[in-house]
Amino acid sequence: MADIIIRNYRREDETAIEDITYRTGFKGEDLTGRDFFDDRRLFFMLFIYYYTRYEPEHFFVAVDTSNDHVVGFICGATDTAAQEKNFGRKMVPRIIARMLLYTTWRYPRTFKTLLGMMRGMGGPQDKVTTAAVRSEYPAHLHIDLLPEYQHAGLGTRLIRHFEEHLIRQGVTGVHLDTTNHNHKAIPFYKKLGYTIVHETRVKSHPVLDDLTLVTFAKKLAGQDATLSAGGTGGPGEVLPALR
Repeated sequence: MADIIIRNYRREDETAIEDITYRTGFKGEDLTGRDFFDDRRLFFMLFIYYYTRYEPEHFFVAVDTSNDHVVGFICGATDTAAQEKNFGRKMVPRIIARMLLYTTWRYPRTFKTLLGMMRGMGGPQDKVTTAAVRSEYPAHLHIDLLPEYQHAGLGTRLIRHFEEHLIRQGVTGVHLDTTNHNHKAIPFYKKLGYTIVHETRVKSHPVLDDLTLVTFAKKLAGQDATLSAGGTGGPGEVLPALR
């Protein structure tokens, strides 16, 4: 494989980031051709756009030096509670506007899928356990890597790079979310020392059967994870993820 470098995100990377987000958006697989969510821009707005615009200092990309293409990325926030408040204020109105003014008529199947996903959101107890995880593991991360660049150590490099970045910021714990359907991601996170701290059964989902949201967490700076209960994360807890 060609040499891959990891560098800070730049604004001109956004188009590539949106493409990677969509091409890894369904259980780690490509969403292209699956007509239940064909509004690519809205998908990007729901999951990653916030970080490119409002917390780019915590965003890193992997670049193939043979063609200068962005082939993966990792991003997140050092303070999840603050990030969710910012997401609600800065992104939710834009997401709603796009849904109502564009997605409803241009991508009606996407709109229907979103409504179904929202109906499956967790109850009050999940918010209690969410607060427990955020207290113990205040940071969170998202990682996406094109399939052709997986299984070669690049994902591990991105995770390590981000963990070192968090440690320099004084962060002592980080969490991330996936689902029980993301069979490639679960063993990968376990291999890197992440442990499952909470699982939330989704009441219903328009696409996936028997869906459980899985929260992994890890103590940084050599500390051991001790929390046995937690909650779901992600950008603003908008809806149960396809990811």
